[in-house]
Amino acid sequence: MNALAHGRTIPMIQRLLAGFAQFFTPAQPAPGPRRLELTLLLAIVAVGTIVRFWGLGAVGLHGDEKTMALPVQHILEHGTPLFPSGMFYARAIGQLYLMAASVAAFGLTEWALRLPSALCGVLVVVLAFFAGRRFLAWQWNLAFTALVALLPDFIVDAQTARMYVFLVASVAGFLWALFAWERTDRWSFLILAALVLLIGIQFHTLTVFSALLLFYPGLLHGDLRKFIGGLVAFAIVVAGFFAIDSWIAAQYPPRAPVEGFEELLQGPKAGEAVPVLAWWLIALASAAAVALAAFVVRTVPKRAAIPAFVLITAGLVAEALFADHLAFLFLIAGTIVAYRTGALSPRRLGVLVVVCAVVALVQLTHILSTGVSLRHALGAITGRPSIWPYLRVSAFSMTAVVLIALTLARGLWDVAHRRPIPDHVLFTLLGVWLPLFMIGFFAWDIPPRYAEGQIFPILLGGFAGAQWLFGLLSHAVEPARMQKVAAVASAAACVAMVNPVDLARTVNAGYAIHPDHKGAAEYMRAQKLGPRDVVLAEDVLQQTYYLGHVDYWLIAKYVAAQFVRPTQDVPREIYVNAPVIGTGEELSALLDNPNRGTLYIIGSGEDQVDGRRHARGLGIQEVLESGRFKVVYNGRDGLTKIWEAPPPSAAARQ
Repeated sequence: MNALAHGRTIPMIQRLLAGFAQFFTPAQPAPGPRRLELTLLLAIVAVGTIVRFWGLGAVGLHGDEKTMALPVQHILEHGTPLFPSGMFYARAIGQLYLMAASVAAFGLTEWALRLPSALCGVLVVVLAFFAGRRFLAWQWNLAFTALVALLPDFIVDAQTARMYVFLVASVAGFLWALFAWERTDRWSFLILAALVLLIGIQFHTLTVFSALLLFYPGLLHGDLRKFIGGLVAFAIVVAGFFAIDSWIAAQYPPRAPVEGFEELLQGPKAGEAVPVLAWWLIALASAAAVALAAFVVRTVPKRAAIPAFVLITAGLVAEALFADHLAFLFLIAGTIVAYRTGALSPRRLGVLVVVCAVVALVQLTHILSTGVSLRHALGAITGRPSIWPYLRVSAFSMTAVVLIALTLARGLWDVAHRRPIPDHVLFTLLGVWLPLFMIGFFAWDIPPRYAEGQIFPILLGGFAGAQWLFGLLSHAVEPARMQKVAAVASAAACVAMVNPVDLARTVNAGYAIHPDHKGAAEYMRAQKLGPRDVVLAEDVLQQTYYLGHVDYWLIAKYVAAQFVRPTQDVPREIYVNAPVIGTGEELSALLDNPNRGTLYIIGSGEDQVDGRRHARGLGIQEVLESGRFKVVYNGRDGLTKIWEAPPPSAAARQ
């Protein structure tokens, strides 16, 4: 019986794969690069190298570079990546030792700390050329390579002693190996692809979201062997992720809540504005959804109309339950299925659109009436999985995001009309849309860097989409002029995605875009601090790196919450063991201490979207503006400041 079931299952899976593959038209990878292409590649790599090394050591450490530099210092002295608090830093260990080797060779400078990142950034440019050949004609591929060489965010990554450039390099190397496996059917390339992903996960665990692309060759070609191979590799990579992630998490102190250090609630803060729906109201909405779906999906003697009816019903119920983003997905899927089966008319589709729009407008109006912001109101009707990761990736290249959105929309249109779609639509689905959907389950909002693993697929998919759309529009171009027109179009796509204004602002920008932690530290080293003088820092890790010791970390308690551990005396920061001053009341108490000497506060030029008022909440900002301090240093960035408060006795005499 088991053998019989097995004999039926395999052919059924093969038929499903073959049926799915019929939706796509695989592109033919370009032949081996010609001498002209390689010559132009060398020129692009040279330019990419120049912009990555130009000004590499011109500014002090910034951002999260401190979390790499402090363990590197310990590696050089003792051989292990420990923080001053004694915590073992298990993230990006390979990069930490590369940085230590660079410092050992060139000295402890910002340039040496960033050298591995810069070299890795150049490698990304080379990998882009070979990965891009899977989808792009030679003109488009060279323009794509130039985009990777000149994208401002990639330049910043390459000039930062942080692991994100290694994350991007891992994704690019993985794609090159994956496409090589697809092309040659050599299993060694699949093993290499899985190995590169595992190495990338050690650099940053977010690399795991690229693992969905392991299914790409099997799904695209309807190849059962490749699908099973991708499935096995996917299982190995995911298992490796859990092992690596668990090991890294084990090195951090237990996340026991510290009294008084409660984090602000993250997520759709207007969630409480969503009315609690009684069971009878849900039942009534479900009945109305069934009736509307039955009206929209015309009764036809085809069983294929049933899935359309179910999907549209599910979408309407989801919208009634204030899950509008899920409703949108269900309704799009149901509409496409209904259209393909001839069970949908434009008039009935119009009724569906009007009803859904009215319901969404009523919901949004109700939530806004409670006094919340539009952003939080949108969060209330989306929730999890969140839509915000999709918006955050646009910070890297809005043009690329718009292009892959347009190609997805055109692809869905072609599916609805029973036409095959290009393979890069499936590539962006597995490499961009689904990973961002999954990230939305874990966080309602994210910093753009947390979606950086999807940036390389976005850029490649965006260029493939631009090439496809150009092909659809270029039927009127004479064949003799096609090469020149394609070169101009690809160059225009590159310029649009790079954004020359951002590029000019990024290359060798110095302190125009970077905070001046180093300058503040140099000022403090020039002061003759006495034993009773007190130094607080808003960025305690940066100043601990430069000064060796800081007395307190000045930050609002809700910001510090996830980086604080309880101790016998006071809560302390987990990396450098600095006690925390987390409210204006605590800062005032320190100011009023009669036994203190001069008090210095080293401000931070980072997180200036709101003038750091969020980080200086709970009364800290008010104390800084109370007149008890004077500004004694202004950084070269125009944002970093040092405040000084004289001893209480001196202040009384003044």
